[in-house]
Amino acid sequence: MLEIDVSKNYGSRKVIEEVRFSVEEGEFVCIVGESGSGKTTLLRIIAGLEDYEGNIRFRGGGIAKVGFVFQEDRLLPWRTAIENVMFGLEIMGYDKERARSISKRALDLVGLSGFENHYPHQLSGGQRQRVAFARAIAIEPEIFLMDEPFASLDEITRQRLQEELSKIWLKELRTVLFVTHSIEEAVFLADRVIVLSGLPSKVVGDVRIDLKRPRDRSSSAFFHYENMVRRILAGIV
Repeated sequence: MLEIDVSKNYGSRKVIEEVRFSVEEGEFVCIVGESGSGKTTLLRIIAGLEDYEGNIRFRGGGIAKVGFVFQEDRLLPWRTAIENVMFGLEIMGYDKERARSISKRALDLVGLSGFENHYPHQLSGGQRQRVAFARAIAIEPEIFLMDEPFASLDEITRQRLQEELSKIWLKELRTVLFVTHSIEEAVFLADRVIVLSGLPSKVVGDVRIDLKRPRDRSSSAFFHYENMVRRILAGIV
């Protein structure tokens, strides 16, 4: 279990105020909130990229190995797709043969078999984001942190990648914390949706999405959960 109880100040300005929640192993949790509500800061805290007050515990101890997928793909333009995926493994000390084998499997998992030797400029936006996801998968993290990874994509590509991510998660069952502005995306992907208030951000909602996968975006039950999260964000509930 991942247990989070954190606060964060930038000088005299408090941006996160005693945000507390827990995540079961293998659970997919989305975090939603208005712009500037500290969602990205919270992920950076969990990743160890920001200082904070409070505690983060994984399996009763320190923080786990995390894989971070950003809104921008952050691929190295001079490296091929497979070389980009290998990059983190090489830093971790893997020999090239093993790193290539693991990276090939990760690319296959995200549907990029046959694109191993393509450079970033030869790939679409959706394909580049898949490479970024494969790069995170390759290091075998205990927790995936995903910061609006599909926000810059067109709607059709975004929905397709949401569906593929859901399938991959069902195969891997890794713990996922996924930040999004889209309530529909959160309801489609998540086991639970954590709703943050405006600054200083606090948890104002924790909604369990009790829908079978694959999820039907047009169903009345789907709309029910969308409206529930939307009402919490609007301060109605």
